[in-house]
Amino acid sequence: MKKKIMVVDDNRMILKFLSNLLEGEGHEVKTCEDGLSALSLLTTFEPDIVFVDLIIPKIGGDKLCQIIRTMEHMKNCYLVIISAAVAEMDLDFRKIGVNACIAKGPFGQMGKHVLAAIKDSSDPSKLISEQEILGIASVSGIPVYARRMTKELLGRNRHLETILESMNEGIVEVYTGRVVYANSAAVKLFAVPLENLLSAKPQELFEDAFKSRIDVLMNRGSEKMPVVGLTRPLELNGRQIVIRSFPVKAEADTTILLMTDVTDQRDLEYQLQHVRRMDAIGSLAGGIAHNFNNLLMGIQGNVSILIQDKKMGDPGYDELAGIERCIDSGAKLTRQLLSFAKGGSYSLGLEDVNDIVEKSSSMFARTRKEIHVEQHLEEDLVMAEADAAQIELALMDLYVNAWHAMSNGGTLTVSTANTILEDSFVKPYNLTPGRYLRIDVADTGAGIDEKTVERIFEPFYTTRPMGQGTGLGLASVFGIIKKHKGIITVDSQVGRGTTFSIYLPAARILQIPKEKEKLRVISSGKLPEKGSGTILVVDDEEYILNADRAMLNELGYEVLLANGGKEALRVFDENKDRIDLLILDLIMPDMSGEIVYDRIKSLRPDVRVILSSGYSIEGQAESILKKGCDGFIQKPYNLNQLAQKIKEILVRE
Repeated sequence: MKKKIMVVDDNRMILKFLSNLLEGEGHEVKTCEDGLSALSLLTTFEPDIVFVDLIIPKIGGDKLCQIIRTMEHMKNCYLVIISAAVAEMDLDFRKIGVNACIAKGPFGQMGKHVLAAIKDSSDPSKLISEQEILGIASVSGIPVYARRMTKELLGRNRHLETILESMNEGIVEVYTGRVVYANSAAVKLFAVPLENLLSAKPQELFEDAFKSRIDVLMNRGSEKMPVVGLTRPLELNGRQIVIRSFPVKAEADTTILLMTDVTDQRDLEYQLQHVRRMDAIGSLAGGIAHNFNNLLMGIQGNVSILIQDKKMGDPGYDELAGIERCIDSGAKLTRQLLSFAKGGSYSLGLEDVNDIVEKSSSMFARTRKEIHVEQHLEEDLVMAEADAAQIELALMDLYVNAWHAMSNGGTLTVSTANTILEDSFVKPYNLTPGRYLRIDVADTGAGIDEKTVERIFEPFYTTRPMGQGTGLGLASVFGIIKKHKGIITVDSQVGRGTTFSIYLPAARILQIPKEKEKLRVISSGKLPEKGSGTILVVDDEEYILNADRAMLNELGYEVLLANGGKEALRVFDENKDRIDLLILDLIMPDMSGEIVYDRIKSLRPDVRVILSSGYSIEGQAESILKKGCDGFIQKPYNLNQLAQKIKEILVRE
């Protein structure tokens, strides 16, 4: 019975021999010299029998057999391996769906086995049995050195294939615009079966938006572009890819593509850029807060003098009190800015975070009846070195944010858990991996879109209507957590709610903190008794010097003023024997407060010094306090606060 037969071999002598043999038997024969040509032929030709050499270019024989077995119109095809290296190859032919296997040898012997295979093809369901290789005896006539060389070459090929298969980068060989080889990493990136990948055009494997860039990469006739996606990675099945092309010497039609998945790298770069941007914004916010506090100080000082002799009901009292309330509101805003920038004034202690979470969320639940609050607290939560008041402030801001997201009511879930953070997670934040505790604040609100998530911790950024939000709440939370050497992340999708996750490092000493004494709040009522002595005020702002002088004169002190650090050294040198106290600004253009402090202390070690700044106590102020400075007062301060601080320092032994 006449058969349709396809023979695939890169040896033209073998092709000629088998063509003559089979056509002489009355069969229709088609030949191909490589795997890619064979696949192309199979789109128009449906053979009954296929003879395939194992070692052929442009898609190997074993891969070609696997692909043929996946083709619906070829499922009844009788598949025969015919190869000279069949005895040296460590390959289970049954796994690639082969019906028979013939070892190449003398033409007469090989021809008999080919005809026998055609005769057996009447039963296409028959598969090769283990070690059943027709003509294997004829291989014994091949010289030992030739067989050994074949085995060594095949072994070397397996070594190279093992290396390629173990690489993280995708390796793709393209011949005449078609894929003829792809390693496991490439198959994974394309997310298509190998049989569908081979013989495909690379452009067809990408979305339309990226096809033109692949065209340029593959167009060897034009100006060479050896890489695409370096600055703008290509998108492939949700991953970001960079592709480099490498020409093959002496093979103008062949190109090797190296595909690198840079998704994780780009994510890390984005996180680092985000951290740097937040640091830059933090520095800007801190500078704004400092300057704003200085302005408030000038106003507060003058208002304190004007309101001092007035009583409720006196003309002008209500107006001055209103100004003081505005100053207080402004000071609260700058404290939030400073919390974002460098952290506010912190008092770290060993804290039970479960207790903070439970109390804060319970208090919030009592004030927002329309919100259902759930608590899921880890029973053996590790302790944290934290400022309880600041952590509570951060949590309350998150609760309020969740409340705004659930305008029609919903569920707020607050949970805690112990966790271990790996180096890959903490590296973008320059923190140490290890034991952390996690606080999750989740709501069932409207959710947040991706663009908003990217800017959510920036100061002054708000999605609420004009006049209904300052945009400082979440920025303040970010600053508080950062100051605690922690991390805050947000996970949200529109329509699915939002979860803020706070990670705080576990305390090194895991013990329950002792009950702390309640801080005694000093009343701002009656003015303390007037003092005496000489105070030198050092600042680079004229209006602050004038405000301090007015308040200090009201308190009974003799006042010396110095505009800047250099003038301070001169005034102090001229009056060092009668100066009892310095009120020293930290940030001055001509000479920093720290340098002034060091020089004055070298002239007179016993003089008392109060640092004054629009910045918070952290940073430079903290450094000077460690040197033995007597105290710190943050601008803006009123008459009562100044009087109390001076009394506290001067009466100290």
